[in-house]
Amino acid sequence: MHPSPPRYDRLPVAMQHALRLRGALIPCGPGVRGVGWPDTPRVRLAAIAGVLSGGHVAALLTAAWVWGAAADPGSPLSIAKAAGRSRAHQAGGAKRYELRLSPADVSVLGEFGATTPLRTILDLLHLSPSFGPDERDACRELMTLAAIDAEELREVLLTLRRPHVRLARERFREVADARAMALP
Repeated sequence: MHPSPPRYDRLPVAMQHALRLRGALIPCGPGVRGVGWPDTPRVRLAAIAGVLSGGHVAALLTAAWVWGAAADPGSPLSIAKAAGRSRAHQAGGAKRYELRLSPADVSVLGEFGATTPLRTILDLLHLSPSFGPDERDACRELMTLAAIDAEELREVLLTLRRPHVRLARERFREVADARAMALP
C-alpha cells in the first residue's frame, strides 16, 4: 500500500506561499505538490483535491492531465459526478458535468478518482467545449494508455448511443491517423 500524497490545499495560503518560496512545494497544475513527490496521477489528483469533494472526479481535459496525456489541466478544471443526464455548469473554479458514469468509467487512485483513459477520450470527443490541438493530442496519448487503436475506437463510437454523436465522429476524424478508417 502506497502512502497518500499530502493535501497541501488544506494549509493556510500564507504557509503554502512560504513553502513555495523555500522550494518545498512546486506547481502541479493549478495546485502544488511536494518537491519529493513524483509527478504521477495520484499526486496530480491530490494537487486538485480541493475541487474533487463530494464524490466528484476529474473529467475531460483535466482527467487527460491527470493521466499525463495533457500538459495542462485546462481552465476551469473539468470535474464530473454521476447523474441521470449529462449537464454542465460552473461551480467553485471548476466546470462541473453531471454524467452517466458507471463504476467501470472511473479509476480511483487513493482518495480521489478520474475518468478512465477510454472514458476520457469519449468525453473529449462528445462533450469538450472546444477541440483544439491540446484535446486532439490528449486523445492520441490516451489511446496509447487505453491500448486502443483507431479502428477499435471507431467501433466503440459506432456502437455507443450518446448525445452529440455527429460532433464526436467529426472530432474522431481529426484524431485518427490518416490511414485509419473514417466514420460514415
